[in-house]
Amino acid sequence: MNVEPESLEALIAEFASLPGIGQKTARRLAYHVLTRPKTDVERFAGNLTNAIEKVHPCPHCHAFTDMDVCPTCTSRAGAKSLCVVEKSSDIIPFERSGIFKGLYFVLGGVLSPLDGIGPEDLHLSQLVSRVKEEGIEELVLALGSSPEADSTALMIDRMLSGTNVKRTRLARGIPMGSD
Repeated sequence: MNVEPESLEALIAEFASLPGIGQKTARRLAYHVLTRPKTDVERFAGNLTNAIEKVHPCPHCHAFTDMDVCPTCTSRAGAKSLCVVEKSSDIIPFERSGIFKGLYFVLGGVLSPLDGIGPEDLHLSQLVSRVKEEGIEELVLALGSSPEADSTALMIDRMLSGTNVKRTRLARGIPMGSD
C-alpha cells in the first residue's frame, strides 16, 4: 500500500530527476512545496515557465541568455582572449572574480565515449570557426581535471594545430586534506 498520493509521487520523481537530488531530498522538497502558500508556488511555477520560454543559448558563445546575444559577447566584442568552459554555469566564478576580461565559449560538456558523448555532440567545430574568424590570440581551456576533460583539451589542441593561437589550461593541484 502506498501512503503518498499519486500526484505527490510524481512531484517527488520530478525533483529526484534533477542532478544532485536524491530520493530523500526530493521528498523533502516536494513536501516543502506543498506547505507553501499557493501564491508562492504559483510564482515559482511562473518563474520556471518564464525561464524555459525566454532563456536560450547565445548564438556566439552558447552561454544562457534572455537577449538575442549575451551581454558578454556584446560588451566585449573584439576581445582576443577566449575562455572555454564545459557548461554555462562555469562562467559565473570567472565573472565574479573579475580576473578574466575576455570572451567565453561553452562547449556543452566534454568528450565521454562511455556516456555516448562524441565530438559531434559538442560545439567543437563552432569553437574552431570562432577562433579563426575573430582572430582569437589566446584560448584558455577552463575544463575540469577529469580524463574526459583532458581528452577534450587534447582534441581542441589538435584541431587548432597550425594556428598561432596561444593555448593555456587552468592550474590544477591537490587540495589540502584530500586523499
